[in-house]
Amino acid sequence: MQKILPTIGSEEKFYGYITGIGVERCADPICDQIPSRLYASFEYNGETTVWCVPDHELFGILASHLTDMALTRTEHGEYGYSKLWIGKKNGAWKVDLP
Repeated sequence: MQKILPTIGSEEKFYGYITGIGVERCADPICDQIPSRLYASFEYNGETTVWCVPDHELFGILASHLTDMALTRTEHGEYGYSKLWIGKKNGAWKVDLP
């Protein structure tokens, strides 16, 4: 049974620091339907939230920001800078830092 998660929408919203992305897999080893749900996790002020990512385009953009977070941690020992605002305008995703 899938957990109901909120979906990232087109209205610009603050999500926090990106901490992970993933593709949901079927929990039951004999499941014949593979969920296609994409998701992203964010952290801010010690709280973690998980959101469904509505399409592969946004998933790719978020993957790039997650890579930046990992590089910053590895190279500088800091948490990273990808504290994200996400929205969709004129059919294109906009993912910005504050």
